[in-house]
Amino acid sequence: MSKVILRHLKISDEEQFHKANNAQWGDFPFAHYWETLARKDFSKYVRILHEFSKGLHLPKGHVPCTFLFAFNDKGEIIGRTSIRHELTEHLLKVGGHIGYGVVPEHRLKGYATSILEESLKYIKSNLVGIDRALVTCDEGNLGSQRTIEKNNGVLENIIDTPSGIRKMRYWISL
Repeated sequence: MSKVILRHLKISDEEQFHKANNAQWGDFPFAHYWETLARKDFSKYVRILHEFSKGLHLPKGHVPCTFLFAFNDKGEIIGRTSIRHELTEHLLKVGGHIGYGVVPEHRLKGYATSILEESLKYIKSNLVGIDRALVTCDEGNLGSQRTIEKNNGVLENIIDTPSGIRKMRYWISL
């Protein structure tokens, strides 16, 4: 398994952030709030993410969430994770506690498994009251399914969503 370091962004990460964010992601939102709230201002973005992890200045309907970026041993951003501190009714069905992604050029190298593993460790060490984490993926996303199962995810069910995408809901004991 490929080792990663999860950490908050620093101002000195700006070049790596842009490289990762500008990759061909398709429909996947790599940098939540980058365009909408930070308006592409990197120092503001770093501040916003820090505030959100403390539950400060959250958009209406959002929960405190820690955004950590995954770095490889070369100091490159190879992915990210968003760790929700609590679940709304929507997150309980669709989003779960953890959402993660790997930069396309770094996929199929074991990074997703490491990012999820480190995310679970973060929850266990930093978030009181969460004894199991919900992680979801789209039905048919075999890569995410394997990643979750490698991290001891137990499938609870597969549900239909309003968007028509079926979601697989896994629980992982901490």
